[in-house]
Amino acid sequence: MPIFFISILVSVSLIIQTVKVLPPEPVKPPRRPVIFSNRSLNIEDRSLSTDDVAILCLNMADYIDQEQYLPKSPIIFSPTFQTPRIFRFPHRYSSWKSSTTLPRALTTCEHNLAMHLLIIIDRMCRRLKITYFMSEGTLLGSIRHHDIIPWDDDIDIMMSEEHRQLFTNTLYEMNSTLLSFVLVGGSTKEKQYYKLSFKGSPSAGGYKWSFPFVDVFFYTQNDTHLWNLKYPDTVSKLKHVFPLILRPLGQLWLPSPRKPERFFRFEWSTECAGHFWDHRTEESKQEVQVKCDELKDVYPFVEQANETKMTEVLKINDTILHTIIFK
Repeated sequence: MPIFFISILVSVSLIIQTVKVLPPEPVKPPRRPVIFSNRSLNIEDRSLSTDDVAILCLNMADYIDQEQYLPKSPIIFSPTFQTPRIFRFPHRYSSWKSSTTLPRALTTCEHNLAMHLLIIIDRMCRRLKITYFMSEGTLLGSIRHHDIIPWDDDIDIMMSEEHRQLFTNTLYEMNSTLLSFVLVGGSTKEKQYYKLSFKGSPSAGGYKWSFPFVDVFFYTQNDTHLWNLKYPDTVSKLKHVFPLILRPLGQLWLPSPRKPERFFRFEWSTECAGHFWDHRTEESKQEVQVKCDELKDVYPFVEQANETKMTEVLKINDTILHTIIFK
């Protein structure tokens, strides 16, 4: 099923749950003709490209066109975690810019594909009651940008080891023409993890998986701590993780550790560093590190608005994009 149809179905389901159905009113003829402007804002659709990714991203023009109706500088209250619904988040692709020092790693189309991958994973995990949360650079992106780090090119989540088999079985039951899932890495079964991507996307460096993709790592825990089975030195206190909360990432609210800043032991708010690996080509690249202040006129950054850290403001320079109040 094409990805934009999935997006439409998700939107329709949300509307059905929230809109009260009223009896139909008599149809009246319009007072004057309705004029429709056939214009496109999708810069990725200007070429005569017919590859699978271009077809999957044809709906980007409509998405960007609808951004003009989004409220400016909204104040948003975080949804509760105990809900079966998927909550969308206002995201403006039309305001995207790129730095020459740390350029954007994803196009708007690739970013949108990543969001759709996360929608599929999130819906599956909610339905099956599988515990998962954002991790690694993806979690840092949520803290610092309310989005994937602009110069990052992959998505990382962690899932409970006790749900590994259920998750695996469900993937096999899904429509194999849509998703690609590859088990990679690790000298033992416990260290193996999944790469999920869309089959219509181009191969990442000639490997079995496609780009963009989501890395699904697995964790285990004892009475006080949990750790990533792929990287067992990555240990976190349970009290910093549970109970999970919802945090923004791009267009979505996704599960997050309760105290996400405790996962990082470097000055993430002042030091911005690129990754040493290019996931599009699966090759190493030069690492670049700059002061985050040098990027704040190009990329959105989060500011804590109070000492309790319950209010977060997303800004480009002094322009407020939105404010989030966590309950």
